[in-house]
Formats: sequence, C-alpha cells, structure tokens
Amino acid sequence: MTSSTRSSDALLDSAVELITESGVDGLTLSTVARRAGVSRATAYREFGDKDGLVAAVGRHEVGRMVAAAYGAIDLFAPVPEIARTATLFALRYLRDHRAFQYIRTHEPGRLLTIAIPHGDSELNLVETVATFAEPLIAARGDAMLALSPRQAAEVVVRTVLSHALISGSGLTDEQVAETAARAISRGRDG
Repeated sequence: MTSSTRSSDALLDSAVELITESGVDGLTLSTVARRAGVSRATAYREFGDKDGLVAAVGRHEVGRMVAAAYGAIDLFAPVPEIARTATLFALRYLRDHRAFQYIRTHEPGRLLTIAIPHGDSELNLVETVATFAEPLIAARGDAMLALSPRQAAEVVVRTVLSHALISGSGLTDEQVAETAARAISRGRDG
C-alpha cells in the first residue's frame, strides 16, 4: 500500500474488525473487501496478498497507537518520565485493543511472528515501534539517557511487548514502567 485512500482505510478498518471477531488465520482479502464494501480487485490492488494486508494492518495499528500516545504523553518531560508514561500507556492500550487481545489469546504465534525479525518479513513490531519512538527520545537530548535513543526506544518496546504478550506477572504496571525508565537512565531524582 503506497498511500492512504478511502478504500484502503475502509479495508484496514474492516480487517481489524474481522481480526477482532475471528483472528488472522481465517482472514481473506475477499472477506475484507466484502466487509469494506469494495471489490475484491481493489483489495488485491491495495495489498497484493494476505501477507501484504496483515503487514499493512500492523503498520496502521502501530501508527494509531503512536498517535494516541503522542496525545497522552508529556513530550516535554524528562526522558525517564516519558519512558515511564509511554510504558504505562502502551500496556493499557494493548490490553484494550480487542484485535491484539484476540490474537494474543487465540493465535499467539502470529504475534511472535511479527515481533521477532526473520527473513524478508515486511513487519517487525519491535523495529517499527522503536522507529516511531526514537525521534521523540532523540529530540529531548536528555543527559540522563544511558543508551542511544534507538536502544532506549527498543528497551521500552521490548519491555511492553513481553508484558503484553505474557499475561500474569508478579509486577504491577507501575513497577514495569519504573523498571523500563531505570533501564534507559543514568540516574533519576525520583
């Protein structure tokens, strides 16, 4: 998909709805096109195949999450506070994301497939989200940062993913967020 069109937006929204209802395994371009009210040819033209659709849905949903995060996080706070609030935000966002939860519960292998880099995969969740987060961290130029902005973003993303993918933890969300903030920081005043 090269640009956002009304039909591609409708197809992506329909794909997310279908994933919420029955997962990725049974998803077809024909079903998505029918739900979106567009022709099957349009779906194939926009995404090429099911893998292209799934990759586009992943990028689209990551973009939605990042856009929502930018509205919820104080972008002028010190980097450790941004890491803490971003971690809390992402954990809550993913718990409330019905399609993510369906896949986590019923098709967890799908999430591992997109989270872990392999072959010519179009979507690597860790790299995609870290790419969105890196400029925010780099723009702060915070002296408290113990890692490069890219490494710091990756630590936060991997922390969120591990806690979002595996339910049940002896840590509260606050403890997870504090741990992520400490992991990327030289030191904190509190």
